[in-house]
Amino acid sequence: MSTPWDDDFTPSTAARNTLRWALEMGASTLGEAYDMLEQLSLSNDVPEVLGHDDTIEDVREELDFALDTAGPDTPLTALL
Repeated sequence: MSTPWDDDFTPSTAARNTLRWALEMGASTLGEAYDMLEQLSLSNDVPEVLGHDDTIEDVREELDFALDTAGPDTPLTALL
């Protein structure tokens, strides 16, 4: 079964890796994962999570769109 945001928001690899990282760090919703972006940017995990081609700002823009499309209460497990 598809979700209402499937046609509008499909996470990139960097965004998906960020959502997985946030889930491992204790986030359960998209809003919580978004709030953790600053923590990720200050951590040593950035290269492992994003690789070398993506940036926190790119992921932030993508998750901004996801918040507008899917909403902050969307479970991370639904997006992964």
